[in-house]
Amino acid sequence: MIIDCHGHYTTAPKGLQAYRDAQIAGLKDLRVARTERARVDISDDEIRQSLENAQLKLQRERGTDVTIFSPRASAMAHHIGDATTSLHWSEHCNDLIHRVCALYPDNFVGVCQLPQTPGEPLGELHRRSSSAA
Repeated sequence: MIIDCHGHYTTAPKGLQAYRDAQIAGLKDLRVARTERARVDISDDEIRQSLENAQLKLQRERGTDVTIFSPRASAMAHHIGDATTSLHWSEHCNDLIHRVCALYPDNFVGVCQLPQTPGEPLGELHRRSSSAA
């Protein structure tokens, strides 16, 4: 078995970035409540489309069997907003990776993004590991 040990979801559906753009824009408006996590509507078909001509195509071309797959590292941006902002962004990114792995269990093994806020617990790590059991 050939394992690609370092893959990022660089082709995530546009809805994920639209959520992030709205989240960041909302930080400028003090009237916007940031305690609730807004929805991100991405269909399974959008996920499939984002992977078929990208990561899955590369797996076939390169002969790899499985990819250790995580959110796009350059988009983590933990310095934007506060702990809640970072947590919600990480949750959405991780939910999407989880869905990829559910749709393609033979091709991807998920790795979570951790919200990195000084003094805050790494609850997202526990959410993913406990839901996987």
